[in-house]
Amino acid sequence: MNLIVVGGGPAGMAAAVTALECGVENVMLLERHDYLGGVLPQCIHNGFGTQLYEKDYTGGEYARIWKEKTENSGVEVMLSTTVLSVSHVETRWIVKCVNGNLGAKELEADAVIIATGCRERTLPQMLIPGSRPAGVFTAGAAQLMMNMKNYLPGKSAVILGSGDIGLIMARRMTLEGINVRMILGQEATGLARNIVQCVEDYNIPMHYGWTVVSTHGYERLKGVTIAPFDEDGIPDRTRSKYIQCDTLLVATGLIPELEICRGLDINKMQSCGLFVCGNANRVHDLADHVTEEGMHVGAKTAVYLGKKAPDYLNGLCCRKGELTGRHGNMICTICPKGCVMQVEREPFEVSGNQCEKGEFFAKQELESPKRVVTAVVKAGDSTVSARTDRPVDKADVFKVMKAVKRIKADKPVTPGQVLASDIGGTGANLVATWYA
Repeated sequence: MNLIVVGGGPAGMAAAVTALECGVENVMLLERHDYLGGVLPQCIHNGFGTQLYEKDYTGGEYARIWKEKTENSGVEVMLSTTVLSVSHVETRWIVKCVNGNLGAKELEADAVIIATGCRERTLPQMLIPGSRPAGVFTAGAAQLMMNMKNYLPGKSAVILGSGDIGLIMARRMTLEGINVRMILGQEATGLARNIVQCVEDYNIPMHYGWTVVSTHGYERLKGVTIAPFDEDGIPDRTRSKYIQCDTLLVATGLIPELEICRGLDINKMQSCGLFVCGNANRVHDLADHVTEEGMHVGAKTAVYLGKKAPDYLNGLCCRKGELTGRHGNMICTICPKGCVMQVEREPFEVSGNQCEKGEFFAKQELESPKRVVTAVVKAGDSTVSARTDRPVDKADVFKVMKAVKRIKADKPVTPGQVLASDIGGTGANLVATWYA
């Protein structure tokens, strides 16, 4: 085997497809799940592809694009395969793995790309004292539970962490009827569009400079104690407050998943054919940036193997995220740039936007704000993630969610299939985006 890619998320798929396009003859992709896409299928919200494709996809739709590219490219894919270790022996790389059907395997390759993504930081890693009852989840675990298993984690929640996944889950839980008591975080670390569409749209309280200092409850979480940070960054327990809740979501950061490379100096091993991309390399704000980096690393690996990278890759760059500073009265959420604009009503005037879309967005926000609604629909013993095929009036979002709860889809369901026409009387159709 010329190249083995570990991880079937956006970075791994992009790296594998690009390496093959660059002329690498044999490329194998190993993925521990029984599907490609990584974490994308459980991300039912939209906002994917806006930079790379200038289109607005949900996570499932974005995953399907790259899944089809991977399958059609000729990449050899092994699903349900857990990689145990990666080691270098003389001039070859040895990848030890376990496959659900084939058992233990030892594969050899000339080069290896690690695209294993991240794992979430858990409550014990935060060193927060208290009991460990049911009701404490990482945000990603709660997202999987709600979006792919159709279970609600609780009835009232506190979210620890003001990054993107914490903000997105605050909106998701609110739409499902869960009372999000507050979001806690040291600063506004999420994308501006998520602060607007996930928090401000639903008036969810956000307390900057506060953290959880203790959990309470035995069999089930009963509440948490929170406290503000002092000037030295230490929680001031003299100002602590007790907040009643049955759910705590921990969204306090991601850790690159590199255990299979333990003992290897990754930076030095590039000269021997070991490369890392995506969130395993560094945490990115957007899946578009993860994909871009995967494409670059796929081409870089191909060059290492004696091939030539195509010219179209020269125009790509792994860009940073958007502005999060706020010095205006409106943030444009059409694209991830999140332009902070100053908007005047009479006469209508917009400044601070970097393109003409900002003026269109500002006018719409003043006259008739609209949002795309994403949700989960039951289909037998499984679930289907879905979205409205066009934005609906912001005032109608909960009307759509109420109509969604009455829908039961019949199997089989295919992506793009209309699950409900004129959902909630809004004129929009509800279409399937991913079938789990």
